[in-house]
Amino acid sequence: MEQIVIRTVIVYFLLLFSIRVMGKRQIGEMQTSEFIITILLSEIAASPVTNRNQSLLHALVPVVVLVALELLVSCLLLRSNLLKRLFYGSPAILIAGGVIDQREMRRQRVEIDELISELRQAGIADPRDVSYAVLEENGKLSVFERAGSPSPSDAGGSSSSGGAPGTNSGGGGQKERGIAHVCVIDGTVVEKNLARAGWDKKRLDEELAARSLALAEVYLLTVDDAGSVFCVKKEA
Repeated sequence: MEQIVIRTVIVYFLLLFSIRVMGKRQIGEMQTSEFIITILLSEIAASPVTNRNQSLLHALVPVVVLVALELLVSCLLLRSNLLKRLFYGSPAILIAGGVIDQREMRRQRVEIDELISELRQAGIADPRDVSYAVLEENGKLSVFERAGSPSPSDAGGSSSSGGAPGTNSGGGGQKERGIAHVCVIDGTVVEKNLARAGWDKKRLDEELAARSLALAEVYLLTVDDAGSVFCVKKEA
């Protein structure tokens, strides 16, 4: 028992020192190589703690080698932008100038509902309010909000005010826009959100008919609490 305790203490401080040497990044801010090294360190260090027959030196040496390798790679990456792009990639612009880049979304394997979720977490309820959204090297999304109100041509789609076709959605005051309910994603109707927006399938069909669109052609369609519709046609 004492041997296990001693081994655990030694491994703990070794890992603590190793992570400290590698830097102060949080898990979500780690680059790919740093994340891989962290996983390998935990696997290697755990073995001599649980296996008495394994020499502690067999864990210490690989840990030191991995940390030294990570520091060497970090130094090389600081000196070479080409190597940095090769190891970590480069930031990807998913929304540029208010336009959703569907090709880049596919290339980065980002689903539209993931993007909408990230925008909500950034405090943006409607994709029309986004000027730029950049997928950073560490996988985080940087979002820049538009200045002023969105126009009908914002974000690569088209907008219309609420109410059924042929009805007046006006009134004495302007209704709060609230959150944009995602009613159609990549040609698929989200029934729950459609109901939350106060729509039914018939109302959706009328909206698509007014835009001369088939359901399969819709990349994204949202309806906010004020009834404003935002629709993006799917690119080939």
